[in-house]
Amino acid sequence: MYKVLDAIYYKPLDAQELKPIYVAAGRNKALYSYIDEQGKAYDVRISIRTLKDRGRLEVFASRPSVFAPIFAFYDMRTNYESSFQIVREGNAVKVEPETIPLRLIIRGFSTLNSLNQEFYWVYKLGDGFRTVSEGKVYFVRHVRRVKVPIALTSEEGLLSVEIPLRKLSFKRIDYRVRDRLRRLRGELKKKVRYEVTPQVIDALVLRIDRLMAFGIPIDSILAPEAGAMWFKSVWTRDLLEGLRWNLLTYTRILGVSSWLIKLVEKLISIAYENRGLRVFLNGGDHVSDAFPQLISLVAKLYTLTHDKALIKKTLKLTSTACKLLRSGESFSACKLYDGLLLCKANTSWTDVIYEIDGEKWPLRIPLDWTNKTSPGSTFALVEVNALFIESLNSLLKVVEGTGLKVDSEIYEVKFELLDGYKKWFYVEDGLPPSTIEPLSNLRDWTPSSTGLVALAVLKNIVYDKNSISNTWKHVKAMIVKRKLVKLGDGWEDFGVITRKVEERPYLGDLEYHGSVVWPRDTPYLVEVMKELGMDPYGILINNLDHMISEGAIGYVNELFSLPAGLNPHPSGELSHNPVPVKNYAQYWSHWCDPYIEYFLKGDGS
Repeated sequence: MYKVLDAIYYKPLDAQELKPIYVAAGRNKALYSYIDEQGKAYDVRISIRTLKDRGRLEVFASRPSVFAPIFAFYDMRTNYESSFQIVREGNAVKVEPETIPLRLIIRGFSTLNSLNQEFYWVYKLGDGFRTVSEGKVYFVRHVRRVKVPIALTSEEGLLSVEIPLRKLSFKRIDYRVRDRLRRLRGELKKKVRYEVTPQVIDALVLRIDRLMAFGIPIDSILAPEAGAMWFKSVWTRDLLEGLRWNLLTYTRILGVSSWLIKLVEKLISIAYENRGLRVFLNGGDHVSDAFPQLISLVAKLYTLTHDKALIKKTLKLTSTACKLLRSGESFSACKLYDGLLLCKANTSWTDVIYEIDGEKWPLRIPLDWTNKTSPGSTFALVEVNALFIESLNSLLKVVEGTGLKVDSEIYEVKFELLDGYKKWFYVEDGLPPSTIEPLSNLRDWTPSSTGLVALAVLKNIVYDKNSISNTWKHVKAMIVKRKLVKLGDGWEDFGVITRKVEERPYLGDLEYHGSVVWPRDTPYLVEVMKELGMDPYGILINNLDHMISEGAIGYVNELFSLPAGLNPHPSGELSHNPVPVKNYAQYWSHWCDPYIEYFLKGDGS
């Protein structure tokens, strides 16, 4: 993953000063409007597209302009900077970095002037990590060298920057989005369950529009990447978590069922070939939480598409997994023991490993277990066991009436895990322990969002409405509120704490899965609220409010820090709001189905 172009400087040839008026941004384009010192309008449209054999950035200015590309050739994973050469060939400029396997071709200019300038660019939010200085919390700023070697004059106000790529054979899926969103807006105006403002409808349509911004070519298909910045790769668990909570939106609202089925078929094939799923689609260590999400996704997808071939492939895969588990072998990082699926502590989504006293320790495991177990031991993770039970139960339900054969091992593993969950995890009026080490009979009773996930996915399987009601007081104690900024002025529920531990500001990996809020957990909270007959309107509106009032507008942050020490910007009551940190556009935070199910009568319910 590489960074090549940091920005483009532009200015009309007949003006010296510009005053910004407004910005209108789309998924892959933006319009910047200015007036100059003489009051004349100046507009610049910038678009970015991925074509079959190139990536292209185009700039269209409303007047003759000068452009100066600001280059920053960096390997994003190592931060290694590459030197580069510039060669003019006719009406084009080729820019070739020495250690990065790509080149840029710039066209559209009439005159080239050498500048040979460089300066240090300050990224005030850095990578989203923070530090404490003099009792205050600050983002860790990054400073990188950028270079401005040339200025390009264009009498037409045009500039094109292309990166040639190996020929891609993927099929685009966004060509009907505009019509689909127009139809959705009309349906929302007619069918909303409550009187909502046009601003709420606009925000919801924006959220679904931006959902289609996620997707990078993987072989011959597009797959949603984990997010912006260094997350511009397809992480398997992020992909499946995001698909789970956008399934209805993709199929019923956006009409891309055929793409989704092909993507799921690819995941099934990968899981079959690799005896499970890994961190990335084709690499990394096995992960324990992604495989059951895949099986549950297929079951849900079948209810919407009735694709029988997909169910056949899934039954074959699930049968293979269950046979391996029953025989004592591992599948997707898991082994079966006494009714539990055991795996290493960092194979599910709370995966941080931190060095403590010279030893690498999974932060999923309580620090007071250091003398009781080994960091390399295997553990029963509550969400992994719950997701497996849900997946087998869901698959068996949809297979009923299809006439398809189901191997006995699928039933056997389901009932073994069900009995194991009730024996090891289930408590009458509380959240289940997040982690168990059965050989030493260790249980981590720290209230966690993983316990909430188990509660949500096992409703009507392990937990009835009464037991969920008895547990609600523990869930409620984990809920974080946020004051509305754009869509109201009150305080509403926003999300849940990942682990109810000492409240401290998020700085980095040590707090990554601690007293922070991850939006990826919020749909599970909504499911529990719905089961208890509670109205999730406030929490849904509050998450929309974040999306349009802070961070990258139209997107949702990876996680939020509690406002420990308060938040200097904004001030007043808003300084008590959770603070968006780390990645500012995360796929699994960008769930849309709960909105569709809530606002459109009869859809998805």
